[in-house]
Amino acid sequence: MAGHQAAALFMGTCSGHGKANGVNWHAGPGGGILSPCPHPSLASYITPKGMAIADNFATWLPTAQKPLVEAAVAKRNVIINKKIPIIDQDDLIPHPTKTKHVTMSKGYKCFTVRSTPAWHCTIGTGGGGREPAKGHNRRLFATTKTVFINDKRAGRMADPFGDKSVTYPCLSVVAGASKDVFIGT
Repeated sequence: MAGHQAAALFMGTCSGHGKANGVNWHAGPGGGILSPCPHPSLASYITPKGMAIADNFATWLPTAQKPLVEAAVAKRNVIINKKIPIIDQDDLIPHPTKTKHVTMSKGYKCFTVRSTPAWHCTIGTGGGGREPAKGHNRRLFATTKTVFINDKRAGRMADPFGDKSVTYPCLSVVAGASKDVFIGT
């Protein structure tokens, strides 16, 4: 069954992504020590970076593979093992991070260290070009070319939940899948 993967289902969790659990962001990947001092944890001048960089310094834990809008998938006429399959372009609930970074500011008779959420340091679809506190968007990007459900490509184990864009930056893949239904290439 080379090239066949288990059918993606709205069950379990995604793979999660990220390589660390917080760093010094300023001074660090976000740039030098901040000014003016003191700075708020969510200062607008804290420099956010794209997911390709942020993923090296934070962790987005495995998160439930649930549809963003239940009604959008509830009427689907294909069911696999009593579960609704995930198909191409299905949106899932956001992917949050609990990681915190250290940010520092320095000024005249002032040195401040703050704990700043990693989402505030990550470019995303939220206000100010930052990832929102609730997390970044996830959408299934199916990889099969031959199997369709309701005129859309079927999702499979290890299909990505992002396309590396600012709108869908998620680096997780499908991990909740059928034990006995497999989708071809």
